[in-house]
Amino acid sequence: MSFEMRLKAREEIHREVTGFTSEQIHELYVAAGGLESREDQPGPLSTEDRLAAVRRNELRRIWNLMDRTGWEVYSPESDPEVHRWRQALQERQERESAAASGPDPELIRYRIVAQRTDPEHPGASMLTHYASGRSVEEAVAKVREALEKPGGVYGDQGLYRVVEVAEEGPDSELRQREDARRRYLTTILENATTTVRGREPDNPDADLVSRLDDFFTRAVIFPDPHTPGVHPRPHQATFGWTSEQPYIEHASDPGRALALFLLAYLDHYGLELEAAVRTGGRPDPQPVSESRPSAREAEGGEAPAELVERVLDICGQHYAAVTGTSSDQWDQETSREIVATALRTVRVVERETYAQTLETYLHEHQGRLERLWRRYGPGGMFADELVLINLPGCFVLCERIETSPLWLEGVWRQDHPDESPLERLQDSWLYDTSDKDGGR
Repeated sequence: MSFEMRLKAREEIHREVTGFTSEQIHELYVAAGGLESREDQPGPLSTEDRLAAVRRNELRRIWNLMDRTGWEVYSPESDPEVHRWRQALQERQERESAAASGPDPELIRYRIVAQRTDPEHPGASMLTHYASGRSVEEAVAKVREALEKPGGVYGDQGLYRVVEVAEEGPDSELRQREDARRRYLTTILENATTTVRGREPDNPDADLVSRLDDFFTRAVIFPDPHTPGVHPRPHQATFGWTSEQPYIEHASDPGRALALFLLAYLDHYGLELEAAVRTGGRPDPQPVSESRPSAREAEGGEAPAELVERVLDICGQHYAAVTGTSSDQWDQETSREIVATALRTVRVVERETYAQTLETYLHEHQGRLERLWRRYGPGGMFADELVLINLPGCFVLCERIETSPLWLEGVWRQDHPDESPLERLQDSWLYDTSDKDGGR
């Protein structure tokens, strides 16, 4: 079922329940079979079944929303999810139109942010829309024309006003990021300098300060000088730990401020950071391509095939229980690859007992897994938006997301160039499956 079909079904529901009370919407939800258990229904679902599921999920969402916010009657114009879906449809239509007719070099894409003017209005405090035009005025006019109607975002009630218009695009994004980085560095410098002033450590080791300055400059001030933006000055080595003789060190005002800030902080708590003993020589620098692996990478590595199969089997058992599907409907090979990637983030000493650890985790979080499937599986409110939901291996990723998220992100980047599927699963698992959001 296409995105447009789901959106059309939701729009019909919104028109149907506009002005309805929470009790009336709950009656529609019950009549649609909202309280029935659907665990025993076999898949795959037909288009009619999916449309019915969209109706049930949307009625349940509206009912929960009204219950939480205390609305007397429902209004789509006050529902932030409605704006999000309409905006997604508008963006898709614009992309399809541009692909069909070719890009117009004179059109510029703008991000338009509107702020709620009435604090008592139950809608979202901020709304974001996108429009293309030859000028800011034309883009804003397009958004107003689409949404300017009685009770609308920019309608007679004056519920929202435009507070920000920004050009969207590769160049503008880089400019915005660079401006934000400059503001961030200014804050770092001011705060570090203010904090250290009057508390400077006595006679700090000059070489130690220089090394710390070098570190903070590389890691914080100029983390990637190979991209557009502010670069290190010509006399400074490029970032990448490729310094060669005469071992040029990086230096910056914020870097030195942070170096002194760290030394003053340690001194405040009676700690001391000693400079390394100089022996008259320096170790040979390691090229980036031949750098030593991190401790975790050296420890982890590929998991034994037996463990991969055992974990895949556990995921399959719980996946079948949650989704009502069977193994002949799964992509076993891709799931096996996902499991192998996840197991690289399990420490060697923990691998012997990891299968039982995962079993316990999935059992304790079965309710959250069911909510994840209801929302993102076939027929769910966000069907087709979470690619990994169709693989049993996503269950072990859920456990790893909560246990070793940063390690998992690093390993995932190595095995899978596209990071977005994991990022989408991470956001959904951490922020969209809580008991509060699970309905009743």
